[in-house]
Amino acid sequence: FPLLSAVHQCDYLRCYVLHVYGGGYADIKHTSKSWVPFFELVDASPAFGAGYTEIGPHGVATVGGALEAEMKANHDKLVGLCAMVFKARTEFTEAWFQETNAVINRKADALLKNPARHPQDRLGAQFTDGSLSAYPFEWTEVGGNVFHPIAYRYADRILHADMAPSFTNYR
Repeated sequence: FPLLSAVHQCDYLRCYVLHVYGGGYADIKHTSKSWVPFFELVDASPAFGAGYTEIGPHGVATVGGALEAEMKANHDKLVGLCAMVFKARTEFTEAWFQETNAVINRKADALLKNPARHPQDRLGAQFTDGSLSAYPFEWTEVGGNVFHPIAYRYADRILHADMAPSFTNYR
């Protein structure tokens, strides 16, 4: 865990906390709505959770191939990764947690040799000294590339709610 970039630590913790404890997650992006109705919606439903409808094809994780094309064509079936409410220990969160761990474990040796050097490190990132990062993970590899395919598989069990954060001026 300490070898991951801060971005990928966040991706891991989002998955872990929502799987083990359930609850709500929001990125650093601004939101001005009460989330009480979203928790009530999920609690009153057999659904695994709720999130905002993915903002468009450009918001879909870049997993490549036919799956990426299918998800982009059906982006309105996906929920985004920046704001969500999920019940603990569901079939969905179990699949998400298992795959997140598998992605990290598959590159454990490379991660030991090339730990993150920057909070937003990613494979091939250029550092101020001109060198390129050998950190083994792409930007969305631990987060969206895991979450979106699983959310797509369980799309009929995830509710869509008007909880999208603001995507402007958040850094």
